[in-house]
Amino acid sequence: MQRTVQLFCPSLSKAVQLVARDDQRLDLGSIARSFGLDPATVKLNGHFISRGVDFIASSVTWKSLISFFSSRGLSTGTADSAALLVDGKLSKSGCKRFER
Repeated sequence: MQRTVQLFCPSLSKAVQLVARDDQRLDLGSIARSFGLDPATVKLNGHFISRGVDFIASSVTWKSLISFFSSRGLSTGTADSAALLVDGKLSKSGCKRFER
């Protein structure tokens, strides 16, 4: 089953929609790029998710993550008002400024 997941980064005031399959492992690198964050620092709802060198969660699927957050009363990303909160450090490439 496919679902649309709402993601929101409060420090950037930026929201992103993501379409994912329930059995799909989390691609934290893709989430990080959507917000210009360093993939090694990304947290969802304040939780650090274990990831491999490719920034894809080794054992966490979208279904298991949503179930985990739901059972703890945390936002599940099912609506704009309940978006998953994304936090992390800005990536160095995302901070480059043009200098003369």
